[in-house]
Amino acid sequence: MSLELDRRLAEVGTRFRIFPQPRFLQKADGSGPLFAEPEQVTVSVEPEAMRPGPGDDRMFVIDAIGKLPYNNFFRPPFRGNRRPAVQPGPDGHFDHLDPASREFSAATMYATVRRVLDIWEDYFGRTIQWHFESDFARLELIPLIEWNNAQSGYGFLEFGYGSKPNGTIDHERPFCENFDVLAHELGHSIIFAEVGVPANPRDEAIDYGGMHESAGDLVAIVASLHFHSVVDLLLDSTKGNLLTINGLDRVGELSDSREIRVAFNSRRMSDVGEEPHDRSLPLTGAIFDTMVEVFQQDLVAKKLISEDLRNRSTNLPGTSQDLVEIQAEFTAAYTGNEAAFKDSLLRARDYLGRLLAVTWGTIKPDFLTYHGILRALLAADREITGGENVQLIRACFAWREIAPVPTSLMLRQHTITNCGFSVGRGPTVAGDTAAFDPQIPAPRADGVTSALPRL
Repeated sequence: MSLELDRRLAEVGTRFRIFPQPRFLQKADGSGPLFAEPEQVTVSVEPEAMRPGPGDDRMFVIDAIGKLPYNNFFRPPFRGNRRPAVQPGPDGHFDHLDPASREFSAATMYATVRRVLDIWEDYFGRTIQWHFESDFARLELIPLIEWNNAQSGYGFLEFGYGSKPNGTIDHERPFCENFDVLAHELGHSIIFAEVGVPANPRDEAIDYGGMHESAGDLVAIVASLHFHSVVDLLLDSTKGNLLTINGLDRVGELSDSREIRVAFNSRRMSDVGEEPHDRSLPLTGAIFDTMVEVFQQDLVAKKLISEDLRNRSTNLPGTSQDLVEIQAEFTAAYTGNEAAFKDSLLRARDYLGRLLAVTWGTIKPDFLTYHGILRALLAADREITGGENVQLIRACFAWREIAPVPTSLMLRQHTITNCGFSVGRGPTVAGDTAAFDPQIPAPRADGVTSALPRL
């Protein structure tokens, strides 16, 4: 599991530096950048196998010159002019690059995508084969084009820049350095590879679209929790109190990114429509709630918090005084036990990563429903833990109102007569004097005799 991933890669992998969140984010008190320096990460590719670009056998960077965005008529591979490939340092690593340089941006894009793929292949326990493998062996990464947008597509990721208030390109905000955006887009590729796409033309794919956006967010959230700085800041901001309004407010200090913020939401199915991003929120919330419940369950098992505190922080009392009291109790429990809280959160993170990997590896795309995803999650938990968390998962999804739709055939009742059996209140046909007995074959309306099974 991923608690061991970094220890394994540190001995064999290639080093890079990346920012865990955009460098333009400021601390809540305005005293400076939230993440002033990039952090070192190690990807699974050995320095000897790394190619200039950077690149490897799964993906490669092209710093294109004068490139227009891909569209339906202009697709990979890119054959135009490009800047020289970024070279490793004398030791074969890329952690020497100046964060102010264009080369750093190009290397960051590769390192982020490679890192996120490493994390999720670790959870899957196998290689994730690209959904475009029939046409391309490697994912094409284009980091910096003159465009105030970014996109993922069949065989490529290409990123531009954010926008200024007047709508022009903001060159201070390259999307290729935004960990959450890159991870989210790679999440779509993982779902295309592992789940596929609906093939039935009658399928409106409403829940499939919501699942896709939710999966992109969850891929990014779980991956971002592999930065110790992100985990430390989250816990320091909330003291482990992740399910109350206090937690919702404080996580806003952590990041302006969509992926981090959408996890902390209170949306239910009755609150959302059919637009995929909107519809994704209850599913993302239910799955994130599951991770937090597992986290707090471990805190109770370690006697770091009481069962009473856990229950009160999950089932909000609804008064500001209660919330203040809950936060004070979490703060007291967290103080002096920071390492133990962090260990519990990392274990919950890895449980969630494995739970999602097993689930995504089993669900089918046609006529996909959130209720079907819930059942797949329950089956995944039974595979991983023997079913330790099934009741907890059910509760998180019930609160989000994720259940079979009212018109689902799953909710149809089947009486004995619906099933073609006679209930035998007297003779069923002329001359038949047999009383109803589940062991006696009963004539059906079509004249066929069928034994009624025991109920």
